[in-house]
Amino acid sequence: MLLRIESMMNEINRIKVEAKKEVLSLLQRCFEVDRLFPELQRIFQLISSRLVWIDPFVITLQETKNNIDPCYYDPESQSDYSIVLQQASESKYLFREFNYWNLDDDVKENEEIVNQILSWSATRKPKNVREIMGLIKNGFWRFDTQTIPKLSAQCPADIQELISWDEKCVLTGTNMQNMDVITREQWKQVAERERWYNDEK
Repeated sequence: MLLRIESMMNEINRIKVEAKKEVLSLLQRCFEVDRLFPELQRIFQLISSRLVWIDPFVITLQETKNNIDPCYYDPESQSDYSIVLQQASESKYLFREFNYWNLDDDVKENEEIVNQILSWSATRKPKNVREIMGLIKNGFWRFDTQTIPKLSAQCPADIQELISWDEKCVLTGTNMQNMDVITREQWKQVAERERWYNDEK
């Protein structure tokens, strides 16, 4: 079954609404990194299992001094460890400072922390297949022709070796190295040549 972009975004929005409530509640009642860490691990493991086309989130504990600018690190007021959230090349770190949570040594209001924690390149809506190719090449999405969403309900004539398509173009390829974006008309010509070649055998 082909996954349409609308279904993908509906699922992402449902997950974000559910996760936002849960993470906000955790930030308001958890005051220690050690308590919050396993809860965030559980939430992001669940998100990864539901958004099967994205590269999984990795949640780890790291020393705060290794993430924060040394000039601003204060062991007296900041927690020894931070919760580091990673997805492909993107990362965020969350630590405790005085009596509040601090994200990336910048965001200190719980609701905004939740918004930032749930905002990733992998969960944004791609506008076209060229953006999908970028998401795959940059490691945000997995290379998987079965789970990657399609941006148009209008299927090309031949969908073999197609990863996705939009109204104007198709994303072709059998692996990450030979991915390419071509127009629907170009793809139609490729498919017709392939059929002619097979008929001539």
